[in-house]
Amino acid sequence: MTVDDARSRLKLVNVVPALLMLGAVVVPLLAASADSKRQLAGLALLVLIAGFAVVVLEPRWIYASYAFVLGAIPFALTPGAGQPAVLVLAVMVWGAVLTHPIAQTRTSRVEIAVGLLVVTSVAAMVMTADGVAYYVEFAKWLLATSVVFALLRLDRRDLRLFGVVFSYAVGLGATFALGMFFLDKAGSSMNRLAFLGYGSTGTIGTHLRFYVVENTTVVRLTGTYVDPNAAGIFLFVGLALSLTLLAGWRRLLIGGVIALALLATLSRSNIFSVVVAVVIFLLFQLMSTGKRLFIVLASIIGAAGALRVPTIYNRIFRSFSSSDKGSRDRADALAHFLDSMKGNWWFGRGWGAPEFTDEIVGYKTNYVANSPLLTIYRGGIFVGLAFALVLTAGAVVAHRNMRKQPWESGVIGAAFIGFSLVALQLDFPIVTHAPMTMVFSVLLVFLVVNLTNKPAEDSVTPADVRGDPPDPRRMVAGV
Repeated sequence: MTVDDARSRLKLVNVVPALLMLGAVVVPLLAASADSKRQLAGLALLVLIAGFAVVVLEPRWIYASYAFVLGAIPFALTPGAGQPAVLVLAVMVWGAVLTHPIAQTRTSRVEIAVGLLVVTSVAAMVMTADGVAYYVEFAKWLLATSVVFALLRLDRRDLRLFGVVFSYAVGLGATFALGMFFLDKAGSSMNRLAFLGYGSTGTIGTHLRFYVVENTTVVRLTGTYVDPNAAGIFLFVGLALSLTLLAGWRRLLIGGVIALALLATLSRSNIFSVVVAVVIFLLFQLMSTGKRLFIVLASIIGAAGALRVPTIYNRIFRSFSSSDKGSRDRADALAHFLDSMKGNWWFGRGWGAPEFTDEIVGYKTNYVANSPLLTIYRGGIFVGLAFALVLTAGAVVAHRNMRKQPWESGVIGAAFIGFSLVALQLDFPIVTHAPMTMVFSVLLVFLVVNLTNKPAEDSVTPADVRGDPPDPRRMVAGV
């Protein structure tokens, strides 16, 4: 830590005792009141003071907590507040970033593209907002998207901590989902998480999700990710990060559990994304012939084993048949896309359109299940072009990373390209749901910052942050 950093932190720490003294005086007074609203206000104030103290004193706890919740329980609600926990923690992450010295100031091309996406989206929102719901939904999307800027400002050690915790959290979420999938045929395990907002079964009356093939109902893996396609997205990103940031038996264990859970979701868009990512990786990643052959052999064995499961085999090979309802719905939505955009090409239908905010209306509306096109549908042509620019900039960075050693440096890039070519063309949750927008933001962050499982390669010193010339002693030592 530099002298300036230490002074800045000392100033912040001096604020905390004053806040604690304020809480010690105000909270008991409110708690002693007979008015329940005042008591609740006292509790809220105490939590706010404690949260601010953690943000100031131990920001790494905030980063780790955010990574854990986003990876393991992304749809949890803050107990007592009823607000999505990931949104609350994202605000705290921003608080930690803004109240501490910025470790990284360089702006990447991907950040510029995301910034353009935000600017065009603000313009579209202003032109289409028609009620509070529009502003609320836009605020959620903006907070989820802005995570890109916050995480890229972190010290690389803190960002590594975030990625590792996220990987373990997804592994934990996958373990819980697999346990529920194999051992809990009624899906009642979710009721134990009711204090986190997971107790509601919605309009379908069950926590389980199904796939029907030849008059046979097959359960799909969900767990704390609620929806199998949503689960596929979190598991996909978690798999990419675990392969990149973990090593040895941890990589094999966590990666294997996540991969098994991903298959059990029967999410075709994410399973095909993995396949395309592996092909892209083998075609472009610099690595030895031995490692390339090992990956090819492991992929063939894994694919053969998966396809021996009748459910997976039918799900994959019936994807393009005329009898598949999902394929028919996608084709119909694409066929009617131009008609649905009449009068809305410039600024879209808005963030608060009923099909995005009302569960029943959304179920009945067959809007296009394609992320770039749905971005246009919601925000207009300029927002759609900005989103396409984000994907293009990401693809350029991905290719650059795959031309580097070690081989782990290209995993995130290959995953991003596979996800962009398949999942984003066949599904849309990253556009309409804040937690999934956040996990896409995480994928973008680790695409820009090319971390691997070798900490020495990406360690950052104060001299690196200030831009000082490299220390010759470190260069000689190979550090």
